[in-house]
Amino acid sequence: MTEYRLSKSKFLSGIQCPKRLFLEVHSPELAEQSDSAVARIKTGWLVTEVARTLYPDGILVEYEDDLSLAVEKTRNLLAEGAEKSIFEGTFTSSDVLVRSDIFLQDGDGFKLIEVKSSTKVQDYHLWDCAIQSWVIEKAGYPIESAIVAHIDNSFIYQGDGNYDGLFHHEDVADSINGYLAEIPGRIAELKKVLEADEPEIGTGDQCKTPFDCPFQEYCYPSESRPEFPLSCLPRGGKIVKELLEEGINDIRDIPEGRLKSDVHKRVHRATVRNCPELSKEAGQYLRRLDYPRYYLDFETIQFAVPIWKGTRPYQQLPFQWSCHVEPKPGEFRHEEFLDTTGQSPLTSFIKKLVACLGENGPIFVYSHFERTILGQLAEMYPDQAQKIQKVIERLVDLFPLAKEHYYHPQMKGSWSIKSVLPTIAPDLDYGSIEEVQDGTAAQIAYLEVIDPQTDEVRKLELSKQMLEYCKLDTLAMVRLVRFFEDRG
Repeated sequence: MTEYRLSKSKFLSGIQCPKRLFLEVHSPELAEQSDSAVARIKTGWLVTEVARTLYPDGILVEYEDDLSLAVEKTRNLLAEGAEKSIFEGTFTSSDVLVRSDIFLQDGDGFKLIEVKSSTKVQDYHLWDCAIQSWVIEKAGYPIESAIVAHIDNSFIYQGDGNYDGLFHHEDVADSINGYLAEIPGRIAELKKVLEADEPEIGTGDQCKTPFDCPFQEYCYPSESRPEFPLSCLPRGGKIVKELLEEGINDIRDIPEGRLKSDVHKRVHRATVRNCPELSKEAGQYLRRLDYPRYYLDFETIQFAVPIWKGTRPYQQLPFQWSCHVEPKPGEFRHEEFLDTTGQSPLTSFIKKLVACLGENGPIFVYSHFERTILGQLAEMYPDQAQKIQKVIERLVDLFPLAKEHYYHPQMKGSWSIKSVLPTIAPDLDYGSIEEVQDGTAAQIAYLEVIDPQTDEVRKLELSKQMLEYCKLDTLAMVRLVRFFEDRG
């Protein structure tokens, strides 16, 4: 029988779902990693690199390709009595191997620091610190304190390369005591999982918590899912749980009278009839609005580690806008802004946007997002606050209008512009843009564009796609308003 060893990451996968662990070991080719998952991993690496700069005397234990050498290197450093910090210190015990972000002497014992890109301590962080502490102590190194160093999102970067204060250090040594007691049993259970046949575990909350599992398509193939699953009921909560327990998993099978929410009733009614619903009020409201009209969309980026002066971790920072301008009915021009220098685009963003929007006429957006971003910019730039406030006062949010008055079965319970658009303007297709087809992809593209190592040809291609994507978002609003006006 094969003897399986566990790494820290494999252990944590098994805690999330034993089936995930089994598939990672026995069928890794089945994994489908999303763009957002890849971006999260890259963010974690970056945050850890920045944390290391706060320990300038640190020694990195490498040997990624031979972890036995990493274990030996760590053992030798500690045997030498080195008081310097150790990065990626590697330890093994009971067939479990762990690597610590930062490990250093702490009195008569040692301090373990686990660096996280989140803004607070999560449950899985406690499991992370617990398995490390358990293995390291078994290897002969007593842990005096186990620290989670997570992002402090009140930190304001001064633009000087100094990130002292970016992390909040929280000692979780007391919090992990209960977890430590479970470790031996958990290790034994997970080893049995790896030695047996693939476990039969149905889909559930563990597929999304704490992270999206990359094996979801394997465990629940698209072709086996109902055409209109109960997840199409917005904020279904209790009623969805009850229906699933009764064996109902398709909206069309819900008995009459079971749904109480007006939104749920509309989704059910339109789906059963296979017919969209649009009330006249949407068109009546829009026809009363004046010209010129503006259709506006922003793209933003969040940096876990801020790079622009005066900004905070994970602050939504705009770098691009698109605006379709309609001076009179049916007459359009398009204006846009995209800064790819890597320097802060905020001042130029504001000035060019205010100039584009003029002083009169409704400004259509699709969500409260633009309003929130503009409010933040007004706080950051008091000299522009009055102009920004006047823009905010002219915003007309199409999202609540669509949600209250329109539904098509193919929207599958979502009123996002990308769900609505195919039902009103199927000729407009985000799929025609090769790489930038959603907001996450736009953020990833932007990060690549501002990376100094990206060549000019690649920058130009990605910039072109980003502009096309944002332009399509505002054109979608143009078509939505026209659809409501013509049919309402």
